[in-house]
Amino acid sequence: MKRTYLMTGFPGFLATKLIERLALVPEQIECFYLLHLKHEHTSAVAQKKHFLKTTALQDEQLILIEGDITKDGLGLPNEIRQELAFRVTHVFHLAALYDLATSYDTAFRINVIGTSNVTRLAHTFTHLERYVYFSTAYVSGLRTGTVFENELTHHTAFKNAYEETKYLAEVRFRKEVGTLPYTIIRPGIVVGHSQTGETPKWDGVYFVLNALRLLNKFSPLPYAGRANALVNLVPYDYVVNATTYLSHAPSGIQKTYHLTDPFPHGARAIYEMLHVVYYGSYPRGVVPFRLVTSVLTPRVTKRLQMQRQTLDYFVHPVRYDTSNTLRDLDGTGIVCPDLAELIPRLVTYYKKNHPQMEETT
Repeated sequence: MKRTYLMTGFPGFLATKLIERLALVPEQIECFYLLHLKHEHTSAVAQKKHFLKTTALQDEQLILIEGDITKDGLGLPNEIRQELAFRVTHVFHLAALYDLATSYDTAFRINVIGTSNVTRLAHTFTHLERYVYFSTAYVSGLRTGTVFENELTHHTAFKNAYEETKYLAEVRFRKEVGTLPYTIIRPGIVVGHSQTGETPKWDGVYFVLNALRLLNKFSPLPYAGRANALVNLVPYDYVVNATTYLSHAPSGIQKTYHLTDPFPHGARAIYEMLHVVYYGSYPRGVVPFRLVTSVLTPRVTKRLQMQRQTLDYFVHPVRYDTSNTLRDLDGTGIVCPDLAELIPRLVTYYKKNHPQMEETT
């Protein structure tokens, strides 16, 4: 039986890249049902046209459906829901509000209620082989020490509403998924392609490169404090390749995977590597971290194209165990590359493709 996929979060970046990866074996695919919001119709159509030009997928294998995960039945007509119930073999639920500065109510509606609605619909699928739910490693909140893949429930606080609602969503997912064959994916902070450095978005760690560009005339720059908390940066192709394999392998059923760096570098070391590659010199001196945070006014963060909450991920001491991931990927050739090898490619791509910003004078 060929596979029929329901993909939420289309035409988002990871959903798009997963489809491109799955399309490498078109003979195994019946079709994709690509759920998109009404206001994303134009970009969804454009992305479908791109797939038709760049992959072996045919028009009838890419079915756009307009819906909303925050609505019962995803806001789909009854005839579409019945069609999905009879045809879908794999659900990839990626739709979520990925915003560190979002309000709690908005994030709860999309991340928690939305996931519950997708799960309820998945229970009607008569041929379901796998329900792949995209969570995040940061459901751990403010936990410290080592966090294991089979752990979830805790009573610590969270850095932001995104983390908290993704945690509540996974807790609810585990209760409501029942006997459905599921796989939970918990990525770390996703960056560009491991070989090309290509990325469609300049968030996360890229604010450091923005700062290096803006302060170019003052190089070399100092270190920001002496803390060296581990930071989990993973290239998107590793996340896509690992997810594709684990979501179809029998070993992945009823498993949770941290798609994080098994051997992460510290924040200070990452800053040093970025500084060396960008400027060709090591940082010089140290300024107190509190001084750095004090100058991050709304005007400054806007120029850096960053959310202030991003800094929390560079000072919080936590390590993510990857035992399940390493064991089940063993022998596949799918490995997370060392960040030291990746950073020169990220910087090169950034310098060639990031929109120019005015330097500080």
